[in-house]
Amino acid sequence: MKKTKINTWLDSVRQFILSTPYLLWAMLLGITLLFTFSQTPEQQQITDAYEIGDVAQRDIKAPRDILVEDREVSEERRGQARNAVRIVYDLDADLLPRIQANVKDAMTIGRSLFEPESARNDEGETSAKDTPDPTFVMVLETKPLFEEKLGIMISEGAYSILHKHRFDPDITQKIQTIMGKVLSNGVVANKELLLEQEHKGIVLRNIKSNEEQVVNNLKVFYGPDQAKAMVRIEGEPLLKKVNYTLTNLIVDICQRLLQPNIFMNKNETQARILAAQATINPVMYQIKAGEMIVREGERIDKTRLIKLNALLEQTVVKTVYVSATGVALITFTLLLVSYLLFFRHHAALENDHNKHMIFLALGLVLYLGAVKLSSYLVQSADPNQAWDLMSASFFMAIPLPAAAMICCLFLGFSIAIYFSLVLSVLASMSFGGSFEAFIFFLLSCSMAAFWAQARQTRKNFIMTGVKLAIFNSFLAIALGFYSLTQPDPVILAREVIIAFCGGIFSAVLTIGFCPLIEIIFDYTTEAKLLELANLDQPLIKKLMIEAPGTYNHSVIVATLAEAAASAIHANSLKAKVMAYYHDIGKLDKIMYFIENQADGKNRHDKLSPSMSALILIQHVKKGVELAKTHKLGNEIIEGITQHHGTSLIKFFYNKALKSGKDKINEENFRYPGPKPQTRETGIVMLADVVEAAVRALDRPTAARIRGRVKELINDIFADGQLEECELTLKDLHQIAKSFNNILTSIYHSRIEYTDKPQEKKKEKNDSTSDTDREPAKTNGVHPGASQKDRTDLKRLGL
Repeated sequence: MKKTKINTWLDSVRQFILSTPYLLWAMLLGITLLFTFSQTPEQQQITDAYEIGDVAQRDIKAPRDILVEDREVSEERRGQARNAVRIVYDLDADLLPRIQANVKDAMTIGRSLFEPESARNDEGETSAKDTPDPTFVMVLETKPLFEEKLGIMISEGAYSILHKHRFDPDITQKIQTIMGKVLSNGVVANKELLLEQEHKGIVLRNIKSNEEQVVNNLKVFYGPDQAKAMVRIEGEPLLKKVNYTLTNLIVDICQRLLQPNIFMNKNETQARILAAQATINPVMYQIKAGEMIVREGERIDKTRLIKLNALLEQTVVKTVYVSATGVALITFTLLLVSYLLFFRHHAALENDHNKHMIFLALGLVLYLGAVKLSSYLVQSADPNQAWDLMSASFFMAIPLPAAAMICCLFLGFSIAIYFSLVLSVLASMSFGGSFEAFIFFLLSCSMAAFWAQARQTRKNFIMTGVKLAIFNSFLAIALGFYSLTQPDPVILAREVIIAFCGGIFSAVLTIGFCPLIEIIFDYTTEAKLLELANLDQPLIKKLMIEAPGTYNHSVIVATLAEAAASAIHANSLKAKVMAYYHDIGKLDKIMYFIENQADGKNRHDKLSPSMSALILIQHVKKGVELAKTHKLGNEIIEGITQHHGTSLIKFFYNKALKSGKDKINEENFRYPGPKPQTRETGIVMLADVVEAAVRALDRPTAARIRGRVKELINDIFADGQLEECELTLKDLHQIAKSFNNILTSIYHSRIEYTDKPQEKKKEKNDSTSDTDREPAKTNGVHPGASQKDRTDLKRLGL
């Protein structure tokens, strides 16, 4: 069950891929991007990668005016500008007033319990009237509010000390004074980091007023630990007359309230560093067009290296993007125009259009990938040798003609020519747009496709490889004379050998790839047709044993179809194989077809006309199922489904009309079709109908055969069964002529031999009156069958 679901899902995906129009755009963009990315800038480089101390391999001149930046000096100056910028620190001047206000508000909360509202005058002083002091338990209830106002947590013991001293305003004043002395000096969060800037000072910016000042003496600021120590030092003069317990409490509160009021502003500092660096102009060298940067054999020094690296970057790396854009646009335009002009409405690509385009796209990608890989391997083998010298002959060894041969075998010669043109253009771009490479690829691929048209036998593949090798050798000589000023015999000999080997390798590659492509794309080649034409195939042998009448009919139809296809220059092998398998669906119900009824009983006599028509129509569907099971290929399946077209089963239709039923649907008595789409399937339809009809003639004389053939072809033509294939009236005339010759030869008049002389004489006299009459038959027994064995032996001459 799971496997069935997976197969169903895969079939749905396959059907979507083969039908969606978006696939073509996806392949167009995909091929464009892949080819563009494959065009590395290695072929455009005018200099090599050197280091200080290396020896230059060749003279290098500047192709144009170039400004070269001395990055090391420029970066050094930018570093100096960065180091000269002072780090910005922000001063929070509001921190001290906030803390002092918080201390005052917090102490007022506790003190208010000792000074009720009614006992205070307008100046906040208590009256002389004695009032009872609140207990600690009462004061303790205000502790959370006290801590909230103060900003820190204190213990109950510390709170009890403040209660004991009635939250004396003098305590508040002492805390505010100590905090003022410490924070007024400035407290920084990280003094070690601050002291790193002591050599150049800092910029201290007041957050509130936005005023700035440069501070060079950074040691005056307190760190967190130093500030806590300064609390005790600054508080010592103020706390001389205060008891020890209260002194410690005041110092502890001050230390805990203490916070840094100077912070580093990283964002502002970075912005000032960038602004300072922006004012530094890069240090540039001017290189004039044609200036000799380094000569062959000279050592590379620092200045030359700077110029070479700048030349490499500006003339190659920076132009790669422009070049890649050009390659992408050329590739996209070439593929789009080729598709619109050659492939979109080509007759050979109409059926299963997406499948054929996937085949062409995959072939294009694979062979361009092979070109790129081959060039990469050659350059890697000898990177010091100039690319132009290597490319002069190396491209001749690439088996690019194999692509044209394979395309011709599966899709035809015209498609192969268009495909060769596109492939040659793109392949030559991989060799820097070499004209010699384009000419070689185009001519070699075109001739390879031309020679691959012949019947696909092993001998033909070998001969195609030999012819292609010789032709490539001739092209190598021609291009050698064209490209070389003074042709060198050694170089020419090398190129001829390479081109010859490339031709042989192309044929070998074609032989190896053909079976694999047949399996992957379900194509039918002539090689496969030759295999299927062998009458020892299991399906044909089964037809011969179980349905000999259908087998004999199929063989004669195949003979007719092959001869007719040859007469109109169609594919005779394809027509013959279609004819062999066109009726294999009759194996499902053998005895319901007249040619297999040897006992004289017709099974259809007991069936209704509609049921009989349904059985006849079913043999097409069953034939398709058998063809798919035995993997006969789409070509044979098309022959099976189209050999009856949408023709009417006239006998049973007329029988149904005579039955007296009111509602007779003609569509129920027609084959489902489709009508023949190719000349070969049209020929098979004609041969099938003609053979069956002529077989049923009582006296198949030459005149009767010609008349019957003409009548049947006219009926089929008038019924519109041939309107979707490319058979012309001239073709139909040639087909009829071919049918007449073969059928007349098969059903020619025969002489009846007898034992008695007078019977011979009489028969001879009778034959003069009607030479086309068939011999008399008596219950299927020959008249001479009653003679004795001895007489038979004498007649045989024994």
